[in-house]
Amino acid sequence: LLADNGWIPPTLEDVLPSLRETPVLAFAVYVVVLDFFEYWRHRFQHEWRWWWSLHSLHHAQAHMTFWTDDRNHVIDDVLAAAWLAGLAVLIGVPPGQFPIILMLLRLAESFSHANARIHFGWLGERLLVSPRFHRLHHGVLSVGASGKNYAVLLPVWDWVLGTADFR
Repeated sequence: LLADNGWIPPTLEDVLPSLRETPVLAFAVYVVVLDFFEYWRHRFQHEWRWWWSLHSLHHAQAHMTFWTDDRNHVIDDVLAAAWLAGLAVLIGVPPGQFPIILMLLRLAESFSHANARIHFGWLGERLLVSPRFHRLHHGVLSVGASGKNYAVLLPVWDWVLGTADFR
C-alpha cells in the first residue's frame, strides 16, 4: 500500500550499502534492530499503566509453559503486531525476510517461556535469552519500573540498559 502510494521506506542496505553484498549479515542486522525495539515494547508493557493492565494477563499464569507466551489480551497482541510490523516497514525489512524474522522471534519467545530448567552457562546466558533468564522476569522481577529481564532474544539489551538480573 505504501509503495503503491509512492513511499518506499529506506532500507538498512541504503544506509549501510555494504550489507547488500552480505545478505545473511543484513538479515542478522534486521533481527538485532527489531529485537532492540521488542525489548522496549516489552519494557513499556510493564512501565505504562494502561499497557500493564493488558499485559498482566500474560503474567497471571501460575505455571510457565512453551505456550505461556501466547496467553495475552487480544488488544495487547494487536498492539505488539502493529509495533513490530510498523518498525519493520520503517527500517525497510524486505517482505521476504519479515516472516522468517517473525518466526525466529516468536520461537525464541516461546522457548524462553518453556517449563524447563535450561541454563546456557555464564557466557551463553549473556548471549541468548534462556528459560531460566526469563523465568526470573515472570517472578517478582516483573513489577513496574523496577522490572528486570525484558529481552526477547538478546539479553545484551537488559545488560546495557541496566535491567539484567542473571541470578
